[in-house]
Amino acid sequence: MLHTMDEVFNSFNKKNVDYITFVTSLVVVIGIAFFILYNAESTAILIEDYKNSVISVFGPIYLILTPICFIFMLYIAFSKYGKYKLGGNEARTEFSTISWMGMLFCGGIGGGIIYWSGVEWGYYVDETLFGISPYSEEAYALSTAYGLFHWGISAWAVYAIPAVALSVSFYKYQLSTLRLSSSLRGLGLRNVENSLLGRIVDFLFVIATIGAAGGTIGSYMPMLSTGYSEIFNLDGSFIVDLSVLGFCVGLFGFSVYKGLTKGIKRLSDINMILAGIFLLIVLFLGPTFEIIKSAFNGLVFMFTHFWEMSTLGISEQSDFADTWTVFYWAWWVAFGPLVALFVARISKGRTLREVILGMLVFGALGSWLFFMILGGYSMELDVNKTLAVSEITGSTHGDLAIAAINTMPFDTLMLFLFCGITVIFVITSYDSMSYVIAYHVQKNSSENKDPGKYLRLFWAVVLGILPAALIFYSSHQVALNLIILASLPLLVIYPLMAFSVFKELNVKETN
Repeated sequence: MLHTMDEVFNSFNKKNVDYITFVTSLVVVIGIAFFILYNAESTAILIEDYKNSVISVFGPIYLILTPICFIFMLYIAFSKYGKYKLGGNEARTEFSTISWMGMLFCGGIGGGIIYWSGVEWGYYVDETLFGISPYSEEAYALSTAYGLFHWGISAWAVYAIPAVALSVSFYKYQLSTLRLSSSLRGLGLRNVENSLLGRIVDFLFVIATIGAAGGTIGSYMPMLSTGYSEIFNLDGSFIVDLSVLGFCVGLFGFSVYKGLTKGIKRLSDINMILAGIFLLIVLFLGPTFEIIKSAFNGLVFMFTHFWEMSTLGISEQSDFADTWTVFYWAWWVAFGPLVALFVARISKGRTLREVILGMLVFGALGSWLFFMILGGYSMELDVNKTLAVSEITGSTHGDLAIAAINTMPFDTLMLFLFCGITVIFVITSYDSMSYVIAYHVQKNSSENKDPGKYLRLFWAVVLGILPAALIFYSSHQVALNLIILASLPLLVIYPLMAFSVFKELNVKETN
């Protein structure tokens, strides 16, 4: 007991914790949750108005930023800078390539891949983009292509910018803390973390992380509740929602408490195996030929229309781009720094080329497999009029995702597997968030060490506060709007990170 108390004290000791960052982070979590709950209807209207203003004013910036990130990352990967090795030429990798890829994918995607991949195409099939008639064969190809586009190489390029910038600084300067401000060291600010600029950048990171994290898990909970209610024959209710959230928070608290190797790595390894089994079952017990055909058509459409999809909404206003593409690019921007901090921590001994291509190729490929197989399966249900997925709305999204699984052979087993994979994806994503925020509030010192397990556990619990508030309020749209608002301040930081890493790598070359 005494030993445990000593561990708790050491985890929260002033020598180890930067209390300015710690307290401001905690206040942000509680403040946003209180703001949502205090006057729910007014808050929803206010958040919606702010979101619309952000899209109308800054929407084109998101649309321009994303392809620039993609081009810049390709340049870094295939230029002389791609050989730069994190931690020095003698550094060895901490994790095997398979485990590293699994952690990278699970930490970067979370439960969103399960939530969206099966039914997202249903929102797009009635669009008239690029001269295509709604519900035509080409429209189904377009709807598949847009899922692959929004979750593909462009999205992972947005993740890669902060990942590269932070990784270079973290290992070059042998930092003992992971802070977004450290990614700006290449600008010549050697103690940037304790400067006013650094404090502002780190504060914006916390706001973006908490808003994005709360928004995503807040939107997934209803789907999980529906799934578990069907498995255990329960009436869907607020208590079930809260119980599922408590279950998830408890599991990711335990996982982050166990640490990187025993917790997050093992969960990622298990989930990649379970997800692979699940997708194979869907592919081979479902309409295999139709799934492969829709996947092929979607890929061909995406690659042939990639530039048009990337620039839609830039030169002239597009309701579709405002509603969907801007939303997704904002999502990736909001999560980018968080994923970057986690990627930096697990990528010692890897070259920048490995990090960038690992994210762009394996990250995108993993996402595509879900969209092609699950999306192709539900598309065939719609075509055969077994399940009207194309009539999807935000309020029916989760129910339709569960209904599609219920049409599969061994429906209860498949639903149990589906919900289990979703939970583990959510857990691994939240684990990385808890781990990173615990790192984020840690002080820099000459001793390079992971944050204490009780500090990690504390933030795992705290990060459950905002999703709980959203469940109390029960608004899917507020959760999604929060993601867009959370990403806005980071639009300023992204160009600074790109410039910083370019300068840092050039200094390396001339030394």
